[in-house]
Amino acid sequence: MELTASTFDHLDPAIAQHVHEILGTMREQRPVSRTSANGGMFVVTRHDDIRHVARDGTVFSSAAEHGAAVVVPETAEVLAPLFERDGAPQLAWRRHLRQFFSPPASARLEPYVRGLSREIVTRLVPEGRADFVAEIAARIPLLVVGALLGLPEARRPELAATVRAATFGGEAEGRAYAGFVLELIRERRGRPDDGGLLASVVNTPIDGHEASDRELLKFVLLLIAAGNLTTTDQLASTLLVLARDHELRARVAADPALIPALVEESVRFESAVAATGRTVRAETRLNGVGLSPGDRLLLTWGSGNRDEDHFPDGASFRLDRGRVRHLGWGAGPHRCIGLHLARMQLRVICEELLAAIPEFRLPPDFVPELTYGVIRGVRSLPVTWPPPLRPA
Repeated sequence: MELTASTFDHLDPAIAQHVHEILGTMREQRPVSRTSANGGMFVVTRHDDIRHVARDGTVFSSAAEHGAAVVVPETAEVLAPLFERDGAPQLAWRRHLRQFFSPPASARLEPYVRGLSREIVTRLVPEGRADFVAEIAARIPLLVVGALLGLPEARRPELAATVRAATFGGEAEGRAYAGFVLELIRERRGRPDDGGLLASVVNTPIDGHEASDRELLKFVLLLIAAGNLTTTDQLASTLLVLARDHELRARVAADPALIPALVEESVRFESAVAATGRTVRAETRLNGVGLSPGDRLLLTWGSGNRDEDHFPDGASFRLDRGRVRHLGWGAGPHRCIGLHLARMQLRVICEELLAAIPEFRLPPDFVPELTYGVIRGVRSLPVTWPPPLRPA
């Protein structure tokens, strides 16, 4: 595919199949490249530059409109707590939310994740075929987000259905989704002992400020997207690797202790968070390129994870890579707060799936439809496996 750095558009679906090659060329030739796409921005492709920008919220603001979708126009001018703020306000929110994302908090949700995974996989086993994206990857994380927010178990499928309708629908479905979330927010006002994350942020002044309904709405919409889309797409990418590499899949199925390494290498190899934005606040230079206040940057996290200076064999999936300083969970103050929860979900789902279906294959002529934009994933994985023998 022919494309120059000056026209690189991370939102163009046509680049998805070749994005690693395109970004590799940009890393080599012009690691901070100016593109005219999406109103103009600088595409940052090297590991050290991405990490530097992500760690400096004073010069590079996380309030960047090309970083995350706005579900309802009314939230466009609102800065979401945690996600779009920097400095003391962002750190105050992060400290408050740690109680919901700590390793012990994630461990408390593990039985729920395992039960969901086992129930779904057990139902699939006799069929001998399934789309692993639609049936597994796109189903479980949304229900887990509902549990994290503190929704009763009976209402979690309602959240999932509303999110899916907004994802595949139009303006009306988007507004219905926003209305549903606003209803959840208002239901929890005055109920600080509800026990969930949502009731906590609704009823607690953080950094001396009680968030408004619009701030909370944008925060929750982004939290749901961050907790759902990233885990869904990371799981889909992991399952694609396993479906393509039969030897690797057999090795991991035979030794589940390897699954944490599988998960971590998958996060490096095909980072679910592909590209997010920053806005320049002060005159500065980045890898020799002059930047001015108002300039917009696009941080291509997956490109940093294949930077030859850090990963000479970055295009190869290596289960024995060990602990490396990759960017799959982000970097700096905005590093993924939910990484323990995401790791747990990915591990548990893979454990349950490989225990019940240790052998699965893609159709011989299957070409996966990859996605790229803010998020990197796979649209579908139609796999088959030998179903158990039925009684005569």
